[in-house]
Amino acid sequence: MGNNHEQSGFADTRLAAPPGGILGKLLTIAAGAVLVVVAFMFSLLALTVVVIGGLLVFAYLKWKTRHLRRHLNEQMQQQANPQRQQPGGLVIEGEVIGSAEYDAKPRAAATGQAANDLPTRPTEPPDKTADG
Repeated sequence: MGNNHEQSGFADTRLAAPPGGILGKLLTIAAGAVLVVVAFMFSLLALTVVVIGGLLVFAYLKWKTRHLRRHLNEQMQQQANPQRQQPGGLVIEGEVIGSAEYDAKPRAAATGQAANDLPTRPTEPPDKTADG
């Protein structure tokens, strides 16, 4: 058993040392710069592919869920603006749509007499005075 270099079969192969002159150093710098530019180009290409793929997936999901989003928006609007049917008319945000006067019958008070707290229908227009 000998040396590891002899067993691997690479005993005669040696790496060539870069030339020691200024031209060799400039070629090494230029080759490194070219490798950095090529690596940057491939990274931009990979980033572009990932961004386009992400946009396609986003657009696909947005398209497939459009009916669900529309249905949820309609439900949210119905919950935000509930419309209730009242006996005297439709109430929307506290406003009564119907007759201007109350249609209710007078209530009986605890004493058994009719309550006078409900407005009555005017029979004649109010008097106009000369003050105004």
